[in-house]
Amino acid sequence: MNLDNPIIATLDRAGHTESVHRGAWALVRLGSDGGFDVVDAAGDPTQQIFARSAMKGLQALPVVESGAADAFDFTEAELAIACASHSSEPPHLRTVATMLHKGGLSEDQLRCGASTQWFQGATGQRRRSYHGCSGKHAAMLLTALHRGEAPADYLSPSSQTQRAVRAAVADMTGADLTDGIDGCSAPTFRMPLHALALGLARLTNPAGLCAERAAASDRITAAAAARPEMIGGEIERFDTDLIRATGGRVFTKMGAEGVFVCGVRGSGHGLCLRVDDGTERAIHKLAPRILRDHDLIDSSEFDALSKWASLDRYNADHLHCGTITL
Repeated sequence: MNLDNPIIATLDRAGHTESVHRGAWALVRLGSDGGFDVVDAAGDPTQQIFARSAMKGLQALPVVESGAADAFDFTEAELAIACASHSSEPPHLRTVATMLHKGGLSEDQLRCGASTQWFQGATGQRRRSYHGCSGKHAAMLLTALHRGEAPADYLSPSSQTQRAVRAAVADMTGADLTDGIDGCSAPTFRMPLHALALGLARLTNPAGLCAERAAASDRITAAAAARPEMIGGEIERFDTDLIRATGGRVFTKMGAEGVFVCGVRGSGHGLCLRVDDGTERAIHKLAPRILRDHDLIDSSEFDALSKWASLDRYNADHLHCGTITL
């Protein structure tokens, strides 16, 4: 985190500043020579950040490239949930259960840890399949199984499965990665903020990649476009709503601790934001405006995100109680 990052959002109540969010962002565009340019930014776009769940689209590449997705006949829903931080809604749970069944695996073999369900009406019960990363873990388990590795070792950094993930992330971002452990126990990586934006620009615009990587990238982003509800959920999930509002042209993924990334298919652009205090509120307001201001979404698509992008604050009784300034 760069302590000199600017304030990117200010929250006011009754004319007085109540909260501020500092952060940084970078919008990159692929060049015809295989390089890239940072076309707009705030704060320090070179600052090192942990990608967290924002890199799940990149982590899914070896699921396809290894042949596991074909060997286990992945549906679009199954490939999409491999990239998800899902809300453990019933369709998510059914999809993860089907994936495990295909490999003769049990829920207990998911090493993401147990969680409660996110959506309204949840019981409070804790299960491993309820964890928002269980789809990614099911896909990694199946990849390990396909490679002939012991399922118990599927998260080991020295396994073929995780070495392939690390190599794919490094190749797509062009970054020298620093290793860490994510909240779901999978390996995570620290990299420059603009490098994560570059990774998503390449994932969604893979024409310059080798044929195998380009095909895998297209398959992943097409799955998310076809099944956006698998990436987040039907109930109050920004990722799902942004993918759906743009007809799947924008592939987007939130990560823990205020990380957001998206790539825009057909434009060569990738965007990464990081909010220093680890919250999402500023992202919901700022990301749609950056995309709109650079003509990456149109006015109707922006309007479809109004419940997220609105700068007016209302309380539970629908009284206007403040504003947000960007």
